Amino acid sequence: MNRLIAIVEKTAGCCIGILAVISFCEAILRYGFRTHIPDGFVIGQTMQGIAICWGIATATYADRHITVDLIYSTSGRGVQRVLDTIGYTINVLFLALFAYAINFKVLDIMKDGEISNDLSIPLWSGYLAASLGIVATLVMSVLRWWQVTRGGPTGAKRHG
Repeated sequence: MNRLIAIVEKTAGCCIGILAVISFCEAILRYGFRTHIPDGFVIGQTMQGIAICWGIATATYADRHITVDLIYSTSGRGVQRVLDTIGYTINVLFLALFAYAINFKVLDIMKDGEISNDLSIPLWSGYLAASLGIVATLVMSVLRWWQVTRGGPTGAKRHG
């Protein structure tokens, strides 16, 4: 599982790196030379979306969310397990709906044949890569839900 998380994190990291390079070069070209990277905005926007979607996947499985809950932290293990089960169930349901919606968005963009202005890049390819990140998020969320409902460690045990 650690290899899978590493692959997902590297995917998100590569997209962030590409976004940073494009943004830097775009600024230099635009303000220094009054030109631009063809479809630089579209490519940067796509990389940002992919990085966010794949980043959600690693945060979901590794349980690296911001969590501040006085009731949870002062409760016993039984109450924490119930709260974990409820929280992860809601998370799985939300991500299932999100994956369903984003995959239909990909199909709509494919059907409409949307392309970028300068290079005529098909936009569905970026949306597909982002949607695969959300599907990976759903899979990792289901795995975490399975671990928690089968008696895996609760948030308090993992964090402190």
